[in-house]
Amino acid sequence: MILHFPLKDVTVKKVTEPRAVVSPDYADDFWQMNQREFAMQVEGVGRYYACDGREVEYTPVKGASRETLELYLNGSVYGAILHQRKILPLHGSSFVLDGKGILVCGEAGAGKSSVTASFVFNGAGFLTDDVTPMVIREGVPVIMALSDRIKLWDDTLKQLGLKKAGLRKIAPDNEKYYYPVNKGETEYFPLEMVFIISTENDSGVSSQEVTGADKFVAMRNEIYRWEYLEGMKENEKIYFRTLSVIASAVRVYDVRRSDATGISELRETLEKIISAG
Repeated sequence: MILHFPLKDVTVKKVTEPRAVVSPDYADDFWQMNQREFAMQVEGVGRYYACDGREVEYTPVKGASRETLELYLNGSVYGAILHQRKILPLHGSSFVLDGKGILVCGEAGAGKSSVTASFVFNGAGFLTDDVTPMVIREGVPVIMALSDRIKLWDDTLKQLGLKKAGLRKIAPDNEKYYYPVNKGETEYFPLEMVFIISTENDSGVSSQEVTGADKFVAMRNEIYRWEYLEGMKENEKIYFRTLSVIASAVRVYDVRRSDATGISELRETLEKIISAG
């Protein structure tokens, strides 16, 4: 069984017994880690180990599906590999519209993947889903475009007029699916605008630009698996510099929507801000 993983230079290997983190700087019942090693145990799924930003081992429990194994591999383990490489992962999805790199962040269920898919299926270029690696190149914050699929709920597929026939579920017990999306030819794309979405409005959609020092704080809050930094102290200084460049170079918007807001309405609101910017 070959599992999907975004980074092609990482070795992913099924083993009888994955290695353990011998001297963790952070440990709980779920994760153990230090600067170069990471281990995770998921009940009903399996055990994972990652080291040096280039090796992954996993041992599935009996009956674990490929989809569920990939869900954790492409989430928490992927995040650990990026942190080990000192590449800043942000919790968001991204696309290109009118030559602008756009990142959509927010809490789980805020609509990051849904609105990104809506842009992509209306002509935007796809970059990343859910985890967005960021690096600084020649003083410019740049998205590493590594994704080739996007995770969408059944309701989102219906709103976008997409069929779920033939799609793989991300886990056997829910109605979220992997939808394949063509990758663009660009591996790196400059970031120009960030939307941080929350579901805090009673009705409709509202937005407000985030300015000053609040931009840095807002972006730091969007670090993917920020808990890992408890065991990876070296990353703090590097991420401080990366986030400082992002905060000074991009425009950031706080976007609030109601639970009843449709995907098209949210996309149209964001599109107006992008066009005006």
